[in-house]
Amino acid sequence: MSYITVENLGFSYENNSRKILEGLNLEVDSGEFVCILGKSGCGKSTLLRLLSGLEMPTYGSIKLNDTEIKDAGLDRAVVFQDYGLFPWFSAGDNISLALKQKYPDKSKSEIKNMAMEALKSVGLEEDIYYKLPKELSGGMQQRCAIAQAFSLDSPVLLMDEPFGAIDAVTRANLQDLIINLYNNEDQKKTVFFVTHDVDEAILLANRIVVLGQSPSKIIFDLKLDKSTVMTRENQFNDKKTIELRNLLIKKINEDISNKL
Repeated sequence: MSYITVENLGFSYENNSRKILEGLNLEVDSGEFVCILGKSGCGKSTLLRLLSGLEMPTYGSIKLNDTEIKDAGLDRAVVFQDYGLFPWFSAGDNISLALKQKYPDKSKSEIKNMAMEALKSVGLEEDIYYKLPKELSGGMQQRCAIAQAFSLDSPVLLMDEPFGAIDAVTRANLQDLIINLYNNEDQKKTVFFVTHDVDEAILLANRIVVLGQSPSKIIFDLKLDKSTVMTRENQFNDKKTIELRNLLIKKINEDISNKL
């Protein structure tokens, strides 16, 4: 049985006749790292919000471990592009606030120590705990958001273009951070990572799902052979990887042409 099942999923926003998703079906096993790829506006972020429980389907269903998702829950951690940190709380208090919801019986000092460890796990010093988000760079804020998500130890991690608003060097560093955090887990999370960057998808994922133009369906679904470890250094030298990159771009462009 699949860990996450999306069945005949359709979605339209209220008071808007335009369909965003239509008849989407997907089965995902526990521990898969799935990149959702597609052009801007094709419904990638909408699918992620439906998986998180922040939106409800117009029709169809999403099941997690055979239980239908009907609202948000601590079994799904979310990282947004805009970091999602409360600006009036320090970085550490943002993490602690989430931890208190997950572990209500733990003491204040235990929660603080857990938040400190979470910051350390993403390469941030202890003094960051006391700084407000506005005092941090975009990369540091996103590290805090990632620390918050991983500290909850939720089995499902949902990431909505988390590196889209930061510079190329910081983006590469955070991609490496996610790879290391994911690979070093004893029990790997099931990850959904939304991106429109083909190279990012190939680097991060062990499965790539391509959405077509709205109303969106899955137009391509591929599980990657990760027997050869993908690195930034060999990504553009490996013949099979280059062929995959060209295939993904072709699939996306063909779908766009068919909708014109």
